[in-house]
Amino acid sequence: MKALNLAVLTALAGLTCIAPAAADKTCYNVSAMRYQNNGAYTVETFYIMYKDEDGDKQSKRGIKESTYPSETKIVYLSEDFNFPSGAEVWGKVAIESGETEGCRKDGTKFYYNKKGGTVSYKTGGTTYNNNRCELKNRPSDDHIIDCP
Repeated sequence: MKALNLAVLTALAGLTCIAPAAADKTCYNVSAMRYQNNGAYTVETFYIMYKDEDGDKQSKRGIKESTYPSETKIVYLSEDFNFPSGAEVWGKVAIESGETEGCRKDGTKFYYNKKGGTVSYKTGGTTYNNNRCELKNRPSDDHIIDCP
């Protein structure tokens, strides 16, 4: 009986060492990005980051004027930029203190489509603490696509 208990415990211990399967990515079509500054600082620029045809990261200034605390702004990608349909896009903020915080998170990807939804990002904290850019809202489920 002790041998059986030992075998079961050994098997269970081995199962806990197996890494859980990676969560599937969720991908969305987007045509706009909303940024909300909940931080105690001014954001100098909100950048639209994207991957070009070669897969290299590029950036364009999405919101050119400063975004002050408690302010929300929106960027319409189809009106202000010349992104190819299907380009992966995400936001990045440049905080007045010189820090930059990327909004791209694993597990959720956004691809430009002129009929896509709106993704919302936010930042908070101070220039020195908890100022990372976070995903606030995804587009509606109507804009979910198969991940490329």
